[in-house]
Amino acid sequence: MTASSAKDNASPARIDGLRFAGPAAEAMLRGRVDEVCRPAPDAWQQVKHNPSRTVYRGQIDGTEVYLKHFHARSLSARLKRALGLSGAVRELAVSRRLAEAGAAAVPVLAAMCAPEGHWVLTEAVHPGPSLEAWHAAQSARGAAGREDVARMSGRLARLLAAVHAAGVVHMDLHCGNVMVGSGGRPVLMDLHRAKCKRRVSRRLRVMNLAQLCHDRTPTTTRTQRLRFLKQYLRFSGVGGTLRGWEMLVALSTERHTKRQYAQRDRRIFRQNKYFAPVSLAGGWKGHVVLASKRAGDYSRAAAMAFTPEQWHKALGDVGGLFGGRDVTVVKDTPSGMVVRRDLALGQHAVSVFVKRPRRRGLKWLLDGLLLRRSRPRWAFKHGHMLLARRFDTALPLAVLERRCGPVLLDSILITEAVDAPGAWHYFGEASRAAGPGETAADARRRQTRARRAFWSLGRVVRRLHDAGFSHRDLKTVNILMYGRQPRAVFVDLDGVRRPAVVTLRRRLRDVGRLLWALLSATPHASSACRLRVLLGYLAPPGRAWGSYRTYWRVIERLGRGRPLASAAADRGAER
Repeated sequence: MTASSAKDNASPARIDGLRFAGPAAEAMLRGRVDEVCRPAPDAWQQVKHNPSRTVYRGQIDGTEVYLKHFHARSLSARLKRALGLSGAVRELAVSRRLAEAGAAAVPVLAAMCAPEGHWVLTEAVHPGPSLEAWHAAQSARGAAGREDVARMSGRLARLLAAVHAAGVVHMDLHCGNVMVGSGGRPVLMDLHRAKCKRRVSRRLRVMNLAQLCHDRTPTTTRTQRLRFLKQYLRFSGVGGTLRGWEMLVALSTERHTKRQYAQRDRRIFRQNKYFAPVSLAGGWKGHVVLASKRAGDYSRAAAMAFTPEQWHKALGDVGGLFGGRDVTVVKDTPSGMVVRRDLALGQHAVSVFVKRPRRRGLKWLLDGLLLRRSRPRWAFKHGHMLLARRFDTALPLAVLERRCGPVLLDSILITEAVDAPGAWHYFGEASRAAGPGETAADARRRQTRARRAFWSLGRVVRRLHDAGFSHRDLKTVNILMYGRQPRAVFVDLDGVRRPAVVTLRRRLRDVGRLLWALLSATPHASSACRLRVLLGYLAPPGRAWGSYRTYWRVIERLGRGRPLASAAADRGAER
């Protein structure tokens, strides 16, 4: 071996800013630092990219590893890198500290903070699903899945107690940053967002618990979350009562939830990996969806990814969206026009509804004087706000506006078409007797499934109000029921509003509109069916409003002036 080759083999350890987790990691990476600093596309697969980080997956000597490059260009990020305080170095330091404390964290092999690159190399966690994906898989397993979720709560409580005992606080603790390793062991990820403290205060403990509670609320029950908190208090040894900690965590969770949702709402009309602005011929401007972060299995478009170029090509002729052989006119009235068609977006063919509202008389004047936002823009925004809050909603794909200065001239909304029966269908199924070729047992199962739909409908309206939204157009044609365990899917979101306070009167008016719409549109909507909707609304898990009779009388009193002469027309439109 020549002197120059020996110098090359030893050079990685002498690069300023390069640190290894131990001798084994140094031996693995010797001579491969240049490859890690400049990952080749054929050897490293890019799995994530944003303005501050890029994550690659690859192999080194048969070991699967993840490589995270930091490239934020803000002034604070550049100053920190100049001082050797990058996230890569912090991730290595936190990993060492947690390993010494016996807390399961992602194994960090090496980190660099130097002019040659700012990166951290970690070993892959197997099998490696995130806690969020793991929860979704367990929910489909029934009772066995619920038992595994209960066991995971204990392991997660032990992990978080060990992390806090080590003096570490994760500032971005959510289910996406916790992986499930071998044997169902939770492993903490993304350690560049963690901070090391001499002592973790009660405020920081509550903050971490609130972050996890916000993320686990849709996938766990209140009992499971209370057991998790009880086990955390036992493992961590902190003082206080379970009731006191529950109140602190609940208050902090509410604040954290508001901040998270406000942050997601602000990105709807910005340019990012989920949304993009478009400018089209004829003065049309708007926003389109590039990808969806959250949508149910009822949505095919949620699993697709689009590009601005594909949207420009698909929307090249805006007027042509309402004409053609494959266009089916769903509605054509003085208030608006709705058509259904297939939209070609690259290699995808998406079935969509295209809606163009029409304004008459005073509405033109109000839009000109008040410079109001268009109804499609409100529906687009509220649709994605509801999706972020885990409501099932037809995915809004694009909103287009044509203006003369600030004055609105025309607007269009494009949403995905969801093929599912309306809520009125289940009311007929609940009371229909066994048909030809159907046994009595099959009829009972069908009727039980339909009755579950009533409870589901009431609960989702209660969740909608608790989230701060009101729907002034709740009728069966605007609510679809999907899945074996029927879930409500909202469509036509023009009537969704977000008032400062959802008062009791507004709540009962919304519920009353739904019950009267069921009575108007469905001859099978018996009082028992409508009562189940009301009971589902009044009795969410863990709470109750008392006797339903009082609210039933108030709803009847509010609906006395509601005309029912259009029942036949509504029934025909829905069928």
